Amino acid sequence: MHLSFNRNPACVIAEVSGELDLSTAGSFRDRVDQELMRTGSPNLVLNLQNLEFIDSTGLGVLLGRHRQVTAAGGKLILAGPPPKVLAMIEMAGLSSVLIIARSQEEALRLLGGALS
Repeated sequence: MHLSFNRNPACVIAEVSGELDLSTAGSFRDRVDQELMRTGSPNLVLNLQNLEFIDSTGLGVLLGRHRQVTAAGGKLILAGPPPKVLAMIEMAGLSSVLIIARSQEEALRLLGGALS
């Protein structure tokens, strides 16, 4: 898994690529949590367009970040999940809980933020 962060006036943008699974979920959780604390941003956009695989552990860590962000009054938006990743999200019943945008640009529009 590769994870990089960008800051936007409206949110933290995390770009995730590779696999989000049992072996990478802990690192993902820790790094996202650290970035949210460091920036103080209430909103998080997870750009998943280059995510190749997600398992139940990865889905759990996404749901945990959703709970954390919404508890702090913010929004978490998943941006551009590929068809296989989106299918896993839907099979787990999370598409009714998580906000899913077709692209990072759409996610930023949903937050009212500037495009980056």
